[in-house]
Amino acid sequence: MEIRLAGSADRDGWRSLWNAYCADQGVDMSEQASETIWRRIERPEGPTNALIAVRTSGVALGFANFIVHPYTFSDRLLCFLADLYVDDSSRRQGVGQAMLARLASYGCEQGWLRIYWNTDRSNTRAQALYDKIAHLSPYLTYHLDL
Repeated sequence: MEIRLAGSADRDGWRSLWNAYCADQGVDMSEQASETIWRRIERPEGPTNALIAVRTSGVALGFANFIVHPYTFSDRLLCFLADLYVDDSSRRQGVGQAMLARLASYGCEQGWLRIYWNTDRSNTRAQALYDKIAHLSPYLTYHLDL
């Protein structure tokens, strides 16, 4: 398995996984919105990026979409892990943990202060992994839809 920053050659693999992820989340994503997200990922100078995990055969196993942004309490950047998804057939094989480790390594190389993310309270399988590698934040997340 290789885990790398997603590039133009990864579009089809990422899109296939993205469509499965959206279906799993019950999100009806338009073709235009999905394409816009991919174009953001494809621009290396932008704040939105993705890691992609692929087999040596080139088959995409999972992705981690992330957004890097400034932080008011530090001169270092933060990384928000927006989406982490592993194909059903590759789950419970360490792919998610390996992607998180690669993201952390990349963040260290880039000088980020922290990586943070949200998960659904009912996602106990993911929480079992997250509890092993990270600290649960004391903060509650609120959102205001616009």
